[in-house]
Amino acid sequence: MDSHESLLARQQADVFSELLRSSRRLAWSADRLAAERTARLRALLQHAAARSAGWKERLGDLDPSTATEADLARLPVLTKTDLTADFDRLVTDPALTWDRVRTHAERHPDGTYLDGRFRLVASSGTGGTRTHHVYDWDEWVALAALTIRWRRSSGAPDGLMASLYADSPVHISGALHAFFAGAAAAPARLVHLPATLALPEIVGGLNTADPDRLQGYPSMVQLLALEAGAGRLRIRPRWVSTSGEQCTDAVRAAVRAAWQVDVYDVFGCSEGVYAFPCAPGRSMHLPDDLVIVEPVDHHDQPVPLGRPAHKLLVTSLYRRAQPLIRYELTDATTLSDEPCPCGCAHRRIVDLRGRSVGAFVYAGGRAVHCMSLATALLADPAVVEYQVRQTPRGALVTVATNGPCDTGALGAALALLMRRSGIPDPDVVVRVTDRLDRLWSGKLRQFEPLGTA
Repeated sequence: MDSHESLLARQQADVFSELLRSSRRLAWSADRLAAERTARLRALLQHAAARSAGWKERLGDLDPSTATEADLARLPVLTKTDLTADFDRLVTDPALTWDRVRTHAERHPDGTYLDGRFRLVASSGTGGTRTHHVYDWDEWVALAALTIRWRRSSGAPDGLMASLYADSPVHISGALHAFFAGAAAAPARLVHLPATLALPEIVGGLNTADPDRLQGYPSMVQLLALEAGAGRLRIRPRWVSTSGEQCTDAVRAAVRAAWQVDVYDVFGCSEGVYAFPCAPGRSMHLPDDLVIVEPVDHHDQPVPLGRPAHKLLVTSLYRRAQPLIRYELTDATTLSDEPCPCGCAHRRIVDLRGRSVGAFVYAGGRAVHCMSLATALLADPAVVEYQVRQTPRGALVTVATNGPCDTGALGAALALLMRRSGIPDPDVVVRVTDRLDRLWSGKLRQFEPLGTA
């Protein structure tokens, strides 16, 4: 079998050959994109039904040869739990068993190819539950081209890019960094500083590298902007982009204050959906040629474009080894098909409110929605990051701050919110720390319900 290095070089070459074809589809009309999705959908459904017992059952009496996007509503939603529990029956290659995939990922944390053709990506999200996504050779080529096609036409400055994402090559951000690092036609020169490093180490590494561009998790970029404001971080990036977590107004304000630039926020996930802005701001173009995205409410009912949706159901039109059809992404978003000033017909995410993290449920069925807790915490301008752990009668809250924080007042505000939700005599403890623990992927686990710690 070829060495990992030779496989990597060959696949890198395939990506840059695919890039031109992928980039051309950014200029397609809405009608042509819709026709492309229909053709890809029918091919995907036919492949899944023929090669997967699990998908044959889930598709039921739907005829793949005549299926349309509207017909997807007849199919069940696929959750992360479904994908893991029924893994062996939902892949289209019998060699891809859950035990084999998991064992390979554990034994080869460097991202070594499985069987010389499959790349494995582990997903944690912000909730911490890990699952595995499998990309065959051509699927990874499509994904890698997708992640860089917008950047090559967005006017980003040349020069060194500093990346602050996961270190592990089995996490999507680490895998993409490792894949592009050293590639002759890579979109930028890269220096990678894992988000799990101590903040002083990251600051020191950035001061040494002096990058022209900076990309990372919003929570990490915000901390660095504050370090710049304090004079400890001395870089002057001309381009800042974020992905992987919700990019809040506080993050945008901190970046603008530190470096006088606006944030290019990117929507990306291990499932292979990447949406990119054509200009700084919240609007991000979806890959309308490669995925079907259905905005839905709490009950999986369709939400009209232009209105906030509780989550998204994603059908990946280019993933066949492990088909994702109506896969649940718990991202609260607003989508639009209104014309964009840039001229691109790909639909857009015009508002992204991050993961729908649910609620803490207490005795008697009383519940406190996590987003209400987040709103109360972020109302304190000193709070930069936070983690909330549910306790039997309340919550243990840990915050990182950039100034004096009245933990007593903050705890009282959270307790009042809980009482209004029907929690009797809630016990809320707020403490301040210099550093919050991050997940293996480098993301923050902001909310921990009982039983998940």
